[in-house]
Amino acid sequence: MKKISFIAITLLIIAGCKNETKQATNETEIPKKDSSVVKAPVAENVTAENKEIPTLKECTEKTVDYGSEQECIFPKSTMEEVYQKTIKEKEVEKAELLLAELPKQSTEKEINQDGLDIINYKVSSNKIEIEFIFAGGVTTLELEQKGENVKRTIIHSAD
Repeated sequence: MKKISFIAITLLIIAGCKNETKQATNETEIPKKDSSVVKAPVAENVTAENKEIPTLKECTEKTVDYGSEQECIFPKSTMEEVYQKTIKEKEVEKAELLLAELPKQSTEKEINQDGLDIINYKVSSNKIEIEFIFAGGVTTLELEQKGENVKRTIIHSAD
């Protein structure tokens, strides 16, 4: 009886180890922010008025002098959808202080709160540049409509 119990326990342990190995190989490695260039297609959902639109987001990140830059392409999207997604997912610091809707003309919003002085919106056809002017640097959010796609660039710069 002891031999049968020992064999059963050994088989359970071996089976458990094999399952842990399979789970470990199915996990994906998350790239570090300070890596030189990272390409990672990520499937995401965008919610707009109770309908989900699956989008594929392909991003590259790189470190530049005194800062970093992240560039993402959102296929079959509009600048307004990407703007709302950026606010909802807090892709930039202080995203909650952005205007509720993408402005149609250039404007400036004084904040003077938690180190953020001004949010500056520069609007042109098919492109908007939003600058978060902090006491210690600038974060720039650029949205550019390129056909059916939107290119979003986030640049973190020190003063």
